[in-house]
Amino acid sequence: MKYTKIIADTTTNPNILTDILREGKNDVISCLAACNPNCPSEILVEVLRREKNDDVSYWAIRNPNCPKKMLIEVLKRGNDDYVSQYAAGNKNCPPKILAEILKRGKHDEVSRWSSYNPNCPLEAKIRWMQVTGQIEKEDPKKHIIEYENNKEDDFQDLKDLLN
Repeated sequence: MKYTKIIADTTTNPNILTDILREGKNDVISCLAACNPNCPSEILVEVLRREKNDDVSYWAIRNPNCPKKMLIEVLKRGNDDYVSQYAAGNKNCPPKILAEILKRGKHDEVSRWSSYNPNCPLEAKIRWMQVTGQIEKEDPKKHIIEYENNKEDDFQDLKDLLN
């Protein structure tokens, strides 16, 4: 138990975190090391290149030190797993890659997480929602306001109130 406190401490030496993650165990200690803000980006890349959908990878992809290039690499694999979902939801994920994910036209969790990301381009999100049937194409005829010939009379009551 004392080790978990040491690993979770934000002042933990990055070399200790690296050694723990290089062991490759999928345990609580490794998860704490992967999410520690002192964890070096290089070891996060090593963890994610193992291409596992495990708890350690899940925490590594969510770490703010995870480089953008690794987010892109994970997302280009095209997997619909937890690691990819959190890569798509990461605030550091570039808008261009989010738009590319949505262009695939899949109605999966990675696409959904991409659409929730504040970096996601609005046009890509709307197009994806149309392609996947979440919204229908708008019929402009629904929004035409028909005016009657005596539209001036419609406002007479309002004019009387104002006077």
